[in-house]
Amino acid sequence: VVWHDSLLPGRDLIGLERLQALRDLLRGALPDLRLRLQQPLQLGEQGTVLGYWTAEGTHSGPLGPSLPPSGARASWEGSVLIRTQPQPQPQPQAPGDGDVEPGAAAAGDRAQGPPQGPGQDGQGQQATDGQGQAAAGPGAARRAVEVWWSWDPIFLFRQLGWQQGAVAESGPQAAAAGGAEARAVGGEAEAGAAPPDDSDARGDGGGGSGAAVSGGADGPSGHDDIAARTAAAARSAFASEAEAAEAAEAAAAAAESPGALAAAQAANRAVVELRGRAAMAAMMGGWRDCLPDLAIGHELFVAVGSSQVTFRWVIRGTHATPGSRLLGVACAGAPLLVKGVTTLTLRGGRIARKVSHANAAHTLQQLGAARYPDLPL
Repeated sequence: VVWHDSLLPGRDLIGLERLQALRDLLRGALPDLRLRLQQPLQLGEQGTVLGYWTAEGTHSGPLGPSLPPSGARASWEGSVLIRTQPQPQPQPQAPGDGDVEPGAAAAGDRAQGPPQGPGQDGQGQQATDGQGQAAAGPGAARRAVEVWWSWDPIFLFRQLGWQQGAVAESGPQAAAAGGAEARAVGGEAEAGAAPPDDSDARGDGGGGSGAAVSGGADGPSGHDDIAARTAAAARSAFASEAEAAEAAEAAAAAAESPGALAAAQAANRAVVELRGRAAMAAMMGGWRDCLPDLAIGHELFVAVGSSQVTFRWVIRGTHATPGSRLLGVACAGAPLLVKGVTTLTLRGGRIARKVSHANAAHTLQQLGAARYPDLPL
């Protein structure tokens, strides 16, 4: 299995041994780590499987040398997209002494009912979009060949005490350094902050949050404060003055209350959320304004059930527009490679909800505005 994890930009894990090393790293840092599915997995086109998960644990051990134990309680969430292939079925053999007839085994399985996944109770087995296509019956078994484990590690890092680091100086030297860093990781520096989206902040059971640059910093507000930059970008994207005022009030209230800011951070929610066509157009316009050579493509695009589409997207470009600021960072000519996974929920032929996950911390590093934690894998 090839495992693409947002935690390790540009470092795909191939094989069980590498995946176990990642598990051991996380378990060593958070010994009581618990992972739960938010809803049953959904089967999509081309044998893809989509799910949303939440994780929580206590930071009792080091997460690499950059993040020593803090004792903090942390929670984060994300999505999992699995590409599968049919599992070859063994040839039937005549039952010997002590063997169970295949029909009897199938009957026993039906009597016991379907297995329940982590965090699910009996009610969690109710049908969702795409479950009508769930694997069942002879020849339906499939095996995973590629997994995209998508989330924004900046939420976890912040809760464990990660400091973003000083904003890089502007100029050709900073641009060269940022470009070298972006190209250094295996020649394909991966992941980064998805552009801020209109993801649901109400937590109505639909899956991950996916606000691209979210959470908040404990330090003073300003261009080096992720929460402040996110709120400012969101306010500028609202369609009306009334909505902008409401967003500003919400952001100010959260900034004045460490408890409110911590709650928003722990839940992986943006201080404000983007809504409406005008807001989305303004958000994408901000990226186009900063990256004149912006190119967007996708590596995978599949339907999930009758009302969702999921795709793995890629953004390339250079932060080269003079005087522009991307994620609050001044233009220094840094090349960017940003990857993530987005799921759109459609109603009446229109996009009703958008959930994205990508790595904001690594995008800030590519911009020269942060140091990514050292993870020994």
